[in-house]
Amino acid sequence: MEWATVVGTAMGAVIGMGSTLLGERVRWRRSLGEQKRSELRTAYARYLDAATLARDAISLASRSLAVAPEARAERARPAIQDNAVYARQYELELVAPAEVVTKARAATRALGDYRDVVMAGATYETAECAEARRAFRAARQEIMDAMRSTLDRG
Repeated sequence: MEWATVVGTAMGAVIGMGSTLLGERVRWRRSLGEQKRSELRTAYARYLDAATLARDAISLASRSLAVAPEARAERARPAIQDNAVYARQYELELVAPAEVVTKARAATRALGDYRDVVMAGATYETAECAEARRAFRAARQEIMDAMRSTLDRG
């Protein structure tokens, strides 16, 4: 009878320790997932912030009708670099899923196209500028949808 008690106690201890370890592992994995989502959310926000600031600078240059076209071009030229859009895109390339990276590249390209149109002399009211602006907005919406989707899946 004593052996049965000792074996039963030992088995109970092993089962208890096993379930505790399993519970800790589940909590650890959940915490890791939350940390990953938080890192993604931060990288996403940083990219969108940089792209928005660059877009605003380009838009402001396109509205500067009182200055010469060359001056507008010089105002638009540094918008992407000054707002670290490429750096934020590279950050996404390190941490984001491939679908987000692809859409970030497309959005950055559309932003560059918008800047190039303004540098070529288009102003805010011109059809060419409006089309470039719309293309960037559409690309930005696509990346935001992809970002939201990846955060929801996590």
